[in-house]
Amino acid sequence: MGTLVAVEQRELAVRRERLLRLHSELKRLGASTRVRRPRNGRWRLRVRCDGWSETVMCAGADGAYAYVTAHGRVLGTASEVRHVARLLVWMVERRKR
Repeated sequence: MGTLVAVEQRELAVRRERLLRLHSELKRLGASTRVRRPRNGRWRLRVRCDGWSETVMCAGADGAYAYVTAHGRVLGTASEVRHVARLLVWMVERRKR
């Protein structure tokens, strides 16, 4: 049981690291963003613009991670941080889901 908890903690740490990398890229592009960890433990990144927001989470395991919106839209792999950041800025500015 202890190793299962350790693996889960490692996965959460990796997901947090990937979201923070996306957060820094969005900040570089000038987007209004916030990274939070709700009580359920899933890290979420929220991008805001003119009263509209988009929530993004990092999903995956065992080295294969992707950025996914709260509505289930896959934005790209975790290695495509710049592409995903530009896509998110475009989505929020155009108010598309």
